[in-house]
Order: sequence, then structure tokens, then C-alpha cells
Amino acid sequence: MKFSIILIFAISFSFQSYFGQQIALNSQYIFNTMLINPGATGLKDHIPVQINFRKQWTNFPGSPTTQFLSCESKVDENFGIGGVFFNDIGGASRRTGLNLNASYKLQLDSKRDHIISFGLGVSLTQHMMDMSVLTTYLPDDPSVLRGYNNQMVPDANFGLLYTLKNNFYVGLSSYNLSQSKRDLYNFNSELFNPLARNYYLTSGYKFKLADAWALRASTLIQAIETGTTQFDISSVVEYNELYWIGVSYRLNDAAVFLCGAQIGPLKFGYSYDLTLSDIGQYSSGSHEIFMEFQITRNESKNQRVPWLKRNRIYTPSNEK
Repeated sequence: MKFSIILIFAISFSFQSYFGQQIALNSQYIFNTMLINPGATGLKDHIPVQINFRKQWTNFPGSPTTQFLSCESKVDENFGIGGVFFNDIGGASRRTGLNLNASYKLQLDSKRDHIISFGLGVSLTQHMMDMSVLTTYLPDDPSVLRGYNNQMVPDANFGLLYTLKNNFYVGLSSYNLSQSKRDLYNFNSELFNPLARNYYLTSGYKFKLADAWALRASTLIQAIETGTTQFDISSVVEYNELYWIGVSYRLNDAAVFLCGAQIGPLKFGYSYDLTLSDIGQYSSGSHEIFMEFQITRNESKNQRVPWLKRNRIYTPSNEK
């Protein structure tokens, strides 16, 4: 029994390390770009409040479980602010924290078709270890006895995002810039455990099809300074900006099915990851859901707020 517990934790930790999941994985990033790029903060004409839950590698003991709570808003035409609260559990380890972002939009032409957004973020992360689920053969193993540490580790994030007429975008961002060196395990000797820098390169284009149909294609490349690189490509078909279905492929890891809908100010999304790596032999895939509530701004009534334009029952009574 002891060997099984250690083996399960070791496998779970090794896969997390392989994919560099110091920043939690998200299959529906195209619906919340702020999660991977501070430069996307406050670009929408409404205020989205989103809850996201992901269970990775279901039926696999100790598999990662992640929750996000995010909100962003314009301050004025050029500034935006936002925040992300996250809780990421994998095996005996837990990572809980907060990202606070601010962005500035630089208008490149008079029609505001070309915009570059600069984003800065600060993060506070609490690392914890649940010693009660660990069993070792070495009595009084210091890595277990001192494995609990609830100190907050600060860091910094940065992002650039270029958008063209709300149809095309390309962005570059980096997380854990300062790589705060803290001894997360409270050893007396100098043992530093810095968060590795994560880099994201993302791009997407929205193709208008017949009538109310559109196709959103996007790519994401994530690189970690530990030497790991991950590549995603996604394709989502939308109808009237209210319903969507799509697929995504994560290189050497998973094939993803996505679907969702918007009903009034509520937006729902679901994704299922079919695991293609060796761990798929022990898991029935990964599930991810999100729910978003969209708060309209007074100046947004005649702008790009899909549910205000298409579902009159939710339109404010003073709008003609």
C-alpha cells in the first residue's frame, strides 16, 4: 500500500514536471485570453466574471484539479484592470494565488482598427504540501517533515497583444519573470525552488462564413525555461456568436472537443480532453467547464456585446 501511494504521487509529479504545469493547463483559453496574457485585460466592452473548473486525468488518483475565478474591466478607453484567483492541486501539492493585471491600449490608427495592448501583472502564490497523504520508507524524512510551507511567493508577469478589427490577434507573454527564489520546503541548507519562466505565443483569426456563421482558428505555443515546449491548435465554429462547437489538438498530449452556448448574459463552455499520451491507459480523459456572467457597461449598449444585440428580452427597457 505504501509503495502504491508513493508510485502514484511520483507518476503524477513526473507528468506535471514534463508538461511544466507550474501554470495550470487550460483547454478553453480562447474564451479568456487574460489567463495567459495580461495584455488582454480590459479589451471587452462588457465586464466578464468567469468561473472555471478543470479535472485532469479523471479516475487517476492524485490527478491535477484546477479552479479559476477571473474578472476584468475597462477603466476608460485606453486602460484596463483585472484579476485571476487560482487554486491548483496535484497529488500532495497545492498552489493557490492571485494575479492582478493592468493594461494600456495604444491606438495605431484613427479608426481604432489596429491596437497594441501592453499588460503588466503581479502575482502572489502560496505553495503548500499535504504531508498526510505521503508515506516514505525513510523515517523522519526532512522533505516530508518540512514539506509544509504556506509562505506567499511574489512574482511578475508581462504581455503584449496586437488586435486587428476584433478579427485577428497575436500575442506574446511571459509569467514568473522575477523567479523569486524561496526555499519552499524550509530546509536549513540553501535549497532554492524558483518558479520557471513561462512564455506564451498565441495567435488567432475569425473567418466570417455564410450568414451568421463564423470560424475561429487559433494556435498557442507554450515554452518553459526548463526546456519543455507545448503546441496547441484549435478550430471553433460559431453561430450568431451564441453557440459554438470545435476541436483542438495538443501535440503528443490530447485531442480536445469543445462546445458551448450563451443565454442572455450567461455563457457556458465545456471541453473534454482525450488523452493521447501513455497516461491515457490509466485515465478516462480530462473535463473542463466554465460559466461566465457578463455585466454590461452603460457605454456598451451599441457596441460589441453579443447578447444585448441578439436577444431583445435582455435588452434594458430604456433602449429603443
